[in-house]
Amino acid sequence: MRNNFVVTLAIAFVMGAVVAAQAATITVVQRGLMLNKSAVTVAKGDRIVFTNDDDVIHNIHIFGPGEEKDLGLQKPGVPLNYTFDKVGAYRVRCNIHPSVKMAVTVQ
Repeated sequence: MRNNFVVTLAIAFVMGAVVAAQAATITVVQRGLMLNKSAVTVAKGDRIVFTNDDDVIHNIHIFGPGEEKDLGLQKPGVPLNYTFDKVGAYRVRCNIHPSVKMAVTVQ
């Protein structure tokens, strides 16, 4: 019986490692003073890379369940990324340009 438990535990550990290794990276592009996606749904642990394709400086500010993260100023051509580790609804915006915003749902 103990051997079955150890085997089950080992399988669960390996499966957890496989799931963790499958975290996705989603690219969101800032162009024309807006984001190319108004809303996305991601899995817990997924990462969004924000790419600035405008010729102006932007800012990425994320508001989520129990947290707020300002990724700072983003020069043209510079990517910023954020990993969404908590389930819930998030808002992303540029503090400089109000039209640059999106919603992120983490499941």
